[in-house]
Amino acid sequence: MFSGKLHHVGIIVHEEDRVPELAATFGLSLGRTEYVEEYEALCIFTEGALGVIEFIVPKGPKLAKFNKGMGGLHHIAIQVDDIEQVTEELKAKDMQLLEEKAVDAGPILINFLPPAYTRGITVEYIQNKTS
Repeated sequence: MFSGKLHHVGIIVHEEDRVPELAATFGLSLGRTEYVEEYEALCIFTEGALGVIEFIVPKGPKLAKFNKGMGGLHHIAIQVDDIEQVTEELKAKDMQLLEEKAVDAGPILINFLPPAYTRGITVEYIQNKTS
């Protein structure tokens, strides 16, 4: 099985102006921001003693209705060396990732394992483009 480590936790927040307040509540500082067209989402990464939290601000309908429109914990992200290898290993276990091909999200490639395979937890797999 592939190896990986926790990369971040993703939380959907509908109001972008709430992100600095939430980051401060968790003792986090704001970092890189990336717009991911595929999911119509502004992704704001933070860092601090807790690790990395990604605040996801929906900018279109794709994520707007998550958790009945209330937002909240969306996923845990695992960093892997080879996202295609992960895809093949999961397929061998009859698990289908959300996208046919990993999505380009700035400096990373991403894909998601739907919660049906994990008893309710969405898992995002991340590969740095430089690896």
